[in-house]
Amino acid sequence: MYMYKYLLILINMIHMVHIKCFPYNNIIKHSIVHDIKMPTIYLEKGFYGDDSKFKGKYFCAEHIFPRCYLNNKHSNDMHNIVKTLNTLNVNRSNYMFVEDINTKDKNWEALDFKNYVNHKAKLFYPNNCSRGLISRAILYMCREYQYNHKKVIDSDLLIKWFYEYPPLKEEKYHNEIIHKIQRNHNIFITNYFKKNTVIIKFINKVIIKN
Repeated sequence: MYMYKYLLILINMIHMVHIKCFPYNNIIKHSIVHDIKMPTIYLEKGFYGDDSKFKGKYFCAEHIFPRCYLNNKHSNDMHNIVKTLNTLNVNRSNYMFVEDINTKDKNWEALDFKNYVNHKAKLFYPNNCSRGLISRAILYMCREYQYNHKKVIDSDLLIKWFYEYPPLKEEKYHNEIIHKIQRNHNIFITNYFKKNTVIIKFINKVIIKN
C-alpha cells in the first residue's frame, strides 16, 4: 500500500513539471526496482515477491535495448527498463541476444537461472522466461524511436520470441504502471492478443525488411 501511494505521488509530480526536469532515477528506483509486482528479467520466473532467497541481493535497472545505443533523451523510457540482479546486468552488458550456444566454444559461461554469456563474442543467451519481454521491449523501441535492432538481436529471432512467448501478468502490470507515468502503452503488449494491423504492418515492413 505504501509503495502504491508513493507511486501516485511521483506520477502527480511528473505531470506537474516538465518531464525532462524530473529526477528519473528516483522514479525508476521506486516504480520498477522496488515494486515486487514488477517482472524481473533473467530469473527463472518473472515474479518472486518476497522470496527469502533473494534477501540481500542487489537489484538494479536493466536497459533491454542497450543504453549505449540510445539517444540520451530516449534512455529513460521505462518501457525499455526492467529490474534484474546486478550480477546478471553486468554480465549481459550491451551484448547481442542469441538463442543458440556452440557447446564446443569454451568461451561460453553458465550464469545463474539458465542464462549464458560469451564475453569474447559479446553474446548473451537469456533464459526462456525472459525472451518474450525482451522481444516486446525491443520492438517498442524500434517503433517508437526508429532504432535498428540488428546490433541487439537478429530479425528472425526477434519475431520468433515475440510470438512464441506471450506476455505474462507481470509484464502487463509493468505496461500499465509505465502508462500511468509516461502516458503511453507498449502496444506490443497491450494489443498482443488482438489482430492488430499496426503491429503486423510494422513487423512485416520494418523488421522483416531489415
